[in-house]
Amino acid sequence: MLLAAEDDLDVLGLAHHSGQAIELAATHQPTVLVLDAELPVGDLDETLAAVRAAASATRLLVLSGAAHPATTVAVLAAGADGWLAKDCSSRQVATAIRQLAAAGQAPVVAATPTGRDPSVELRVRTLTAREREILGLLTHGLTTRRIAQELCLSYQTVRSHIYNLSVKLGVHSQLEAVRFALDHAVVEAPGPLARERRSA
Repeated sequence: MLLAAEDDLDVLGLAHHSGQAIELAATHQPTVLVLDAELPVGDLDETLAAVRAAASATRLLVLSGAAHPATTVAVLAAGADGWLAKDCSSRQVATAIRQLAAAGQAPVVAATPTGRDPSVELRVRTLTAREREILGLLTHGLTTRRIAQELCLSYQTVRSHIYNLSVKLGVHSQLEAVRFALDHAVVEAPGPLARERRSA
């Protein structure tokens, strides 16, 4: 979802195991194939070799949870064109794909995590502008009914938005949604404005 949101990147398919990855590579001949080093069914070395045989022009970017230098060497030696730690940001992944897509680029290696946890970023990116707005008002202490008044929406519409954003964030209550938003800096922490609104 994060990569598909990039204007210059097209996601051609999604594989759930090594065999599917090889089939997709053969079918679509992608410019870059992003492989999970721990992809079920199949050895990474064998998968890389099979993809090379099926799509020789495809550049291979491997994501791995192991951030040891030896892992980097092993992955590149196995035939990958780039390696990223799984806790790298989505921006790093997109940048690595662009670098590999450009002719003559050296292998991409990045082991230092930056930015927000990718799983958090993914959940946040699925929020609509309205859901973000409502989440922000929740963190400022406004009730569902007050939010409906502020945004000129029906009470039920606001409740639906709160339910949807809770599902997307993987939380089970408004309190958990507020805590998630503040812990991960999804919205600004409440300030004087929040106190003014609560007392209004």
